[in-house]
Amino acid sequence: MSRRPLSGSIPSAQSVTFAASGMGWPRPEASQNGEERVTLTARFLSVFGDARVIAKGEAAGLKLVAKRADPNFVRGTYEPPIQQAIAANLAPGDAFFDIGANIGFFSLIAARRVGPRGQVYAFEPVPRNAAAVAESARLSGFDTIRVFAEAAGATSGRGQLLLAHHIGGAALASAGAPPDMSGRLEVSIVAIDDAIAHRGLRPPSLVKIDVEGAEIDVLGGMTETLRSHRPKVIYEVDDATREGLDRKARKIAELLTASGYALKPLPASYGNGEWRVEHVLAQPVGA
Repeated sequence: MSRRPLSGSIPSAQSVTFAASGMGWPRPEASQNGEERVTLTARFLSVFGDARVIAKGEAAGLKLVAKRADPNFVRGTYEPPIQQAIAANLAPGDAFFDIGANIGFFSLIAARRVGPRGQVYAFEPVPRNAAAVAESARLSGFDTIRVFAEAAGATSGRGQLLLAHHIGGAALASAGAPPDMSGRLEVSIVAIDDAIAHRGLRPPSLVKIDVEGAEIDVLGGMTETLRSHRPKVIYEVDDATREGLDRKARKIAELLTASGYALKPLPASYGNGEWRVEHVLAQPVGA
């Protein structure tokens, strides 16, 4: 979720700390296989409000908890090329990894597409956003969406998440501070290769990566997945400057092409604003 200037915010670092002590924010609870289950609370629901029905697009008719998020989510007009790419590259029974799931808009689209025999794994380190994914999945009738309230990275462990006023702008410290940084939070980090090997997750057919500059870390933690399972990958690259965006894009392109992938730029989701955003579909060569 790129750091575009939008209305909405996430809890301050202090508020998130309260969550760990049971003060009312959604609290991740680790199960035996490492899955972070999200507990919803009355305070969470009062902040996010009631779920809204998405008006149009690939998620039309589904329910989304999105009070403080980009209004284009509920309108169904959020990043139409990405909606279409996800729907076009998933089939019934597939597995989808939503890395940087925000409030779960794309997870809902994927769950609809893969159907009851498919599986969606949503990775979102901001506790309140992760809770929104879980609640939207429940309200939309999907039991195929599993939510992991943690970040994906190069190696499994712990790390610092830098929070932002923009609800989708939090970033791992390794990726640099968001321009509207509002605090920090220690979070669990998992390498996707580890998640598949040790948690019994199904290998993905399609991966979506939107992680505010940590794309190389995420891809570095899924090299075995790319080699053995050859999923398609949709990823976002964004930056305040053209030079910065091009620098990030080159690094990602080098890693993926070395792994046997061909890159296809997707149609623009945004005009020429203050923040530059591009999306790319990476497909395994010869698939």
